[in-house]
Amino acid sequence: MTTDPGTGRARQLPVFHCPYCGDEELTPHGESSDGWRCGACLRAFSVRLIATGVQE
Repeated sequence: MTTDPGTGRARQLPVFHCPYCGDEELTPHGESSDGWRCGACLRAFSVRLIATGVQE
C-alpha cells in the first residue's frame, strides 16, 4: 500500500500472483477494488492489508 501525495490517501497496490495456484493471470473482480479473479484456477479472492510494523 502506498500513499498518494495529492490526496494523502492510501491506495491498494495490484496483486501479482494467485494465492492458491501462483499463476499471474489475474483480472479485477466485483465492485470493490480489492477483488481479483484468477483465470488459471477460476477462483475469486480479495487481498487486504491489515497493518504494517505492528508491535504489541
